[in-house]
Amino acid sequence: MIFRPHLARKNMYLIAIPLVALIAGGAWLLFRDGGTADPEALPDVVDYNYHIRPILSDRCYKCHGPDAHKREADLRLDTEEGAYKALKDDPKGHVIVAGDPLKSDLFLRVSATDTSYLMPPPSSNLALTPYEVKLIEKWIKQGAKYKKHWAFIVPSKPSLPEVAKSSWPKNEIDRFTLAAMEKQGFKPNDEADKERLLKRVSLDITGLPPSIELQEKFLKDKSDDAYE
Repeated sequence: MIFRPHLARKNMYLIAIPLVALIAGGAWLLFRDGGTADPEALPDVVDYNYHIRPILSDRCYKCHGPDAHKREADLRLDTEEGAYKALKDDPKGHVIVAGDPLKSDLFLRVSATDTSYLMPPPSSNLALTPYEVKLIEKWIKQGAKYKKHWAFIVPSKPSLPEVAKSSWPKNEIDRFTLAAMEKQGFKPNDEADKERLLKRVSLDITGLPPSIELQEKFLKDKSDDAYE
């Protein structure tokens, strides 16, 4: 039997990729719904690109998006102009009235209990979670500001968030990560020992566990930049 390292690496990637996707998806759901700290917790500022666009794109654009051939009720939710226009059947009504969810047909529709008025309609097999409805409500209360796609927005350097465990971050990215964890009531794991760190980086780079020689060399290296 001939051992082929490249095939071993390929098989490990085939296993690892779905596993990582599953873990990431679960983590996203946990953070999206407020984690264990408070399932009803909403962000201080609801951002269109980060919070609202994904909801509208997934649940609303099929009938109210950029495809004119599939668009219903002459209503577009993917553009600010379309979302702020008067309703086709009620010129006095509007899809969105900035600052007032109860005058915004978008919120009234997605929060309706009457299935004949509810959007998306039950027949579509699509629905918003209570958390997503609250996100839309808060977004409208905060002004319902649309944004260009993030790819067309010039990046700006944000200020570093305040964190309770200020000794934990080792760089700027750590502060953002820790701030998100603390907001959800989580705390970071203890730092992994050197054996685990070496195994992780070796599998990431080569797809194989570290050699005995490499492990012995790494464990003997007591310098601060041994991992790097």
